[in-house]
Amino acid sequence: MAGIRAAMSDLAETIRRVFQAPVSHPVSMAVSVPFPGQIPPLAALVLQPFVPASAMAASAELLTPRAPATVGLDWAPRVAGEPGWATWETGAKVGELPLFRASTCQRLAVPALPRRAEVLRERPEAMTVRPRSGWNPFPRPGTRSGPLDLGLPRSFRALDRIIGLPVAVTGEDLTKLSKALWMRYTLQMVRSTGENIRNLDVLGLYRIPVKGTRQVHHDAATGRLLVTLGPEAVSAARARFMLARRKNDGSVVCCFVEEG
Repeated sequence: MAGIRAAMSDLAETIRRVFQAPVSHPVSMAVSVPFPGQIPPLAALVLQPFVPASAMAASAELLTPRAPATVGLDWAPRVAGEPGWATWETGAKVGELPLFRASTCQRLAVPALPRRAEVLRERPEAMTVRPRSGWNPFPRPGTRSGPLDLGLPRSFRALDRIIGLPVAVTGEDLTKLSKALWMRYTLQMVRSTGENIRNLDVLGLYRIPVKGTRQVHHDAATGRLLVTLGPEAVSAARARFMLARRKNDGSVVCCFVEEG
């Protein structure tokens, strides 16, 4: 019997400690009042130069005994009563809501659905076709009168337009010349230039004015002769102009040859 009493007393003590109210501490709720001040101006700080890290030996008392700290473990028993247990023992109460009472509800009647669907008949006015009788006649084109007199053609002398500009002259086909005429032309080239025929390479034979020829240039890519004429070339006769190149130094020699 004594053991049961001791066990009940221990259980009562344990229940008191479990349901004990937590300890509360007062907290100050006062709001701090800001104080006026000034922001200090920016200033440059002078730091020491970088010092490399170096290892240093030091001792520390890590196992020094310390004095035990006292912790408050005092238990304060407190008995609290719950009046709800008494109400639960007498029986639970059922809450009644006036919104769902049978006396306040009304019966709703659902209308019957039609057996056939009703078709809406409407005439679309925008899709109607309007007939027209015949085609509208096309209007007659208008006529306008204007002057049809053409201006008189103007003619210019060819050499007057090309003075000062290089004129491309196409050379004659040397393969169509007779052998006797070719020998005559080469002989005149030797007499005029004083060169040996074996040292000359004939470039071409061209018809250019005998007067007013100021500059000639041979185009090796096309075989044509670019001739720059002067005012003296107007109404001047044209003669065959033979152009050759020296084989030893590559210089160009030329002369007019007489036609047979």
